[in-house]
Amino acid sequence: MTGRVVSLHLGTTPGLPKPPVEALELVAGFGARGDRHAGKDPDRAVLVAGLSAYEKALGAGITLPYGALGENLLLDLDPHGLPPKARLQVGEALLELAQVCTVCQSLSQFDLRLPKLLFGGRGLYARVLVGGLVRVGDPVQVLTPAG
Repeated sequence: MTGRVVSLHLGTTPGLPKPPVEALELVAGFGARGDRHAGKDPDRAVLVAGLSAYEKALGAGITLPYGALGENLLLDLDPHGLPPKARLQVGEALLELAQVCTVCQSLSQFDLRLPKLLFGGRGLYARVLVGGLVRVGDPVQVLTPAG
């Protein structure tokens, strides 16, 4: 399975949406250099979301700017449809999906229905196994999960 990077986001200060950037420097075991969440928990190093989350919100009449879900990487494939611990080759970096992102109340600032609507479908946290540069438009290759 393959896809593409639709949008990249880096949050240097608290709040949503995270501002868009053209490239992210991902660091193994750390996260996105400059992001406020980097270095705190290697299993939650970066947040990967799919366009499907935005499409679900739009289907409910909620228009969101990219970055509103707090994602670092927005892909044109749904990470929730991938097997546990799937690995993603994204640009120069290698990621391993680690855990489902909980839906926090900060999403309520956009619409009070959003936390319930996106419960279990906001995105997945990933650990950075191999660091490198990721750019908007980079291909995404889904690799077999580690045994």
